[in-house]
Amino acid sequence: MKKYLTVPALIILMSFLHMSVNAQTTSDEVQIRSTIQNYFDGSHTDNPELLKAAFHPDATLKYIKEGKYQMIPIQKYFTFFTNSKKREFEEKIFYVDQYGNAANVKLSARYATYQFVDYMNLLKTEEGWKIVSKISHCEEF
Repeated sequence: MKKYLTVPALIILMSFLHMSVNAQTTSDEVQIRSTIQNYFDGSHTDNPELLKAAFHPDATLKYIKEGKYQMIPIQKYFTFFTNSKKREFEEKIFYVDQYGNAANVKLSARYATYQFVDYMNLLKTEEGWKIVSKISHCEEF
């Protein structure tokens, strides 16, 4: 009789553990998407404070320009935003891939004549999910 009770109890326990892991992942994905929304909102409104909320202070932006590798510290990137204009673009998140305390998000910012496709790498820090690196490709139409 004990053997029969143990198997159903084990199945129920496994179900609860699975639900707990899914809830954690869902909560993390919501937080990751919120971080990305700060990035989009800061870009739309030219607001460096919103961008600072999204990025880790030591993050980097990397891209290829005229065939050459470029790297900009995120603190320099923030200086491009001065609360002086509004940027109109269509934002899109292609995917969020998260495992443990690491995540990758593919997104785009589509302007009238060009778009940026970015891969954001995030880590779950003591301050929450932060973008630690951004690699970017610019495509003109």
